[in-house]
Amino acid sequence: MAETHVLGIDLGTSTTAAALVIDGIPQTIPITSEEGAIMPSVVSFLNGGRTVVIGTEAKRKLPQNPENTVYSVKRLVGRQFSSPDTKRYAKMFSYRIVEGPNDSVEIQIQDKRYTPQDISALILGKIKAAAEEFIGAPIHKAVITVPANFNEAQRRVTQLAGAAAGLDVMHIINEPTAAALAYGFGNRFNERIAVYDFGGGTFDITVLEVHGNVLDVLASEGESFLGGDDIDAALLDFFLADIETTHGVKMECTNVIRSLLTAEAERIKKELSISESIAVTIKNLVPMSSGAMLDYQVKVNRPLFEQIIAPIVEKSFDCCRRAMENAHLQPNEIDAVVLVGGTTKIPYIQHRVAEFFGRDPFLGIETELVIAMGAAIYGYSMVEQEQKETPVLLDVVPMSLGVGTVGDFVEILIEKNEPLPLERTSVFTNASDNQKTVRIGIYQGDKTKKSESHLMGEIVLTDLRAAKRGEIKIQVTFEVDTNGVLNVKAMDLETGNRQNIELNILGLG
Repeated sequence: MAETHVLGIDLGTSTTAAALVIDGIPQTIPITSEEGAIMPSVVSFLNGGRTVVIGTEAKRKLPQNPENTVYSVKRLVGRQFSSPDTKRYAKMFSYRIVEGPNDSVEIQIQDKRYTPQDISALILGKIKAAAEEFIGAPIHKAVITVPANFNEAQRRVTQLAGAAAGLDVMHIINEPTAAALAYGFGNRFNERIAVYDFGGGTFDITVLEVHGNVLDVLASEGESFLGGDDIDAALLDFFLADIETTHGVKMECTNVIRSLLTAEAERIKKELSISESIAVTIKNLVPMSSGAMLDYQVKVNRPLFEQIIAPIVEKSFDCCRRAMENAHLQPNEIDAVVLVGGTTKIPYIQHRVAEFFGRDPFLGIETELVIAMGAAIYGYSMVEQEQKETPVLLDVVPMSLGVGTVGDFVEILIEKNEPLPLERTSVFTNASDNQKTVRIGIYQGDKTKKSESHLMGEIVLTDLRAAKRGEIKIQVTFEVDTNGVLNVKAMDLETGNRQNIELNILGLG
């Protein structure tokens, strides 16, 4: 019987990687000879949008084609256009973001619009094709990873992107849990581990307790807008401020200049992970009143770099403190710390992690590949019947879920960090005589006020039977599955009939 291959994919903000288990051994997938196993998560549209290039070639096009090159799209996946975060980051992207249906985000390229999941699907499609070429056989199944704090819309959009790329997404697994599997936790260890995941666009800290092959998530915290991209942006701001101080010129940060300086910031960030200092020269960058263009020159050493990035890095430890508190543990009670994500290659971050937890972290696997390998291991365990000990993942709800009630109040139904899967029920009634429709707002977050919570969407109960106010009692059951995805069903308690129900998630076009 032919082996069923399940592609493990780490669909990252900055880069994407994939792995397969072949003959029982996890292997990363070479995407192209140039890219190796790590592909930039970048898509560029050329020739008026008629030609699409993906990965390293697309990233090279960014300085010359900034308006039509899409990067860091993971920061937009499942976002509402009206969100303050979307508004803030729209100003930082060189491509144009516009409003789509249902308060969703769309990307304007020439005269065509793309959803973030369209862009993700193009990236996934290239990964799928590379994996099929690598093994010489079709691949239909995948496990895709997401940040632990991804919300309902973001998880659904990830599934949609996989389906659009021709993949049956068997499971959505949290990135830190995948990393723990790749390091062999879940096979032979009985200990508490912390996975510190600092990627290109997101940060997560997850605390797990491992008993044999059972990985039990105790707590998870994170920031959806905290990553290496923010370090690049901080360096860009430093460049602009330094130019103004040194040359008395206030630079206009056009799309071309932003792309140029961001690429240089990324290069400096990587170089300073192996060198103590770097001399930077950018030709013909600074415009003078005479009309001449001066070269911009500056020397950046590690102490200066660390001073620039320290406020960003410290935000990650705010998350770590909350996670430890929620897990009812002290940092020194952690037995092992795993670093995940390209940003953790920065020595300052490694030093701060060791300082916080009181122990040196694991650095055994390439930080940008570990998540994909863990996803592949989990996918293999789902289809390989001869596995003696399939890993058991006991994950948790990424954020609290509640329903809007009277005024500004939110009734919390599901608390953050509750074990998955789970279900909760609540009873709703008609507020007026002969009411045909009831709308119930669904909120995510830890607050009990609507104004301080994230409106995820709404449940719409339709075709209600004619009755006086308060006579209809509809029991609504909220189920959160092992993917962290919400399913809702409703029943009329008097008749026992299933009630027509729609789940409208904002941000899904």
